[in-house]
Amino acid sequence: MQNATNTNKLTKTSSRLILATLLALLLGASNNSAHCENIHIKTIAITEIVAHPSLEQAKSGIIDELKEQGYEVNKNLKIIEENAQGSIANTVLIAKKFVSLKPDVIIPISTPSAQAALKVGKRSSIPIVFSSVSDPIAAGLVKSLDEPNSAIIGASDFAAISEELRLIEAIVPNIKTIGVIYSAGEANSIKTLELLKEKLNGKWKVIESAVPNSNMVAEAMRALVGKVDAVYLPSDNTVFSAMAKVVQIAKENRLPLFSSDPDSVAQGVLACYGYTQYLVGRTAGNLVAKLLRGEKIEDLRITNPKQSVIVINKSTADLLGIATPTQLLGKNIKLI
Repeated sequence: MQNATNTNKLTKTSSRLILATLLALLLGASNNSAHCENIHIKTIAITEIVAHPSLEQAKSGIIDELKEQGYEVNKNLKIIEENAQGSIANTVLIAKKFVSLKPDVIIPISTPSAQAALKVGKRSSIPIVFSSVSDPIAAGLVKSLDEPNSAIIGASDFAAISEELRLIEAIVPNIKTIGVIYSAGEANSIKTLELLKEKLNGKWKVIESAVPNSNMVAEAMRALVGKVDAVYLPSDNTVFSAMAKVVQIAKENRLPLFSSDPDSVAQGVLACYGYTQYLVGRTAGNLVAKLLRGEKIEDLRITNPKQSVIVINKSTADLLGIATPTQLLGKNIKLI
């Protein structure tokens, strides 16, 4: 009889424990569901003019900065991505698609993508934050770098022309002629070429080679061989998308190749003075984070990265018989 009583007590206790556990699980599931519903997913839309390593570095910088500031993919951030494959017409189609999707922020990486995003999206309420635009004024994105703008802001990587020319002269002291390859369709490149000529003021002869598309870049490079002492590449997406061929031709002909983009040095360019695209992306990402937190675009301004670098490719320098210094223009040299 006593055993039966104990069995009944155990049964009742077990039933209560099971019910309590089920109730806790149900409440936990309910709380988790409510918590998930309270998480507001932010959406950003990223568009690039073409796929090349420098723009990928900028994109990585944007995503890393957002993560550091609390916006992470698969948690509270969704990213929509499109690449225009080098087509201006595609940049417009992508911009129209993004505006229709109504993300929290549109992020065009490169000047052509930014121009298309502004053209299509300036009448929408979606803020635009560009990255990797050398000259926002020459590109027609803004009238001033300091005035408020209700449609577009971003991170600029404007070339430090004077410093770049000093770097070239320090490495190639007897230079008399320099070649410049650029796309006539990129406003930044045209502006950079104008400034380069202005700063040189006839000191060196400039042989310019405009290309209509990336397929003509290698031919333009070959045309400069034997005519120039060095070649300079502005931050030009058309040219950079054919960088491997340009570097190959430069190495085959022992021709010093300089660029306005430090990231290109890892691909074989001899040297560069400028901002890394990763830091440009981090700078743009910081602006995006501010907008996602609710700050107004009118209260933000176009900015540059705070740190520029001098980068030299040691393998390329060794091939050309050029000694690699530890310091130039008051900066430590980063060797690749």
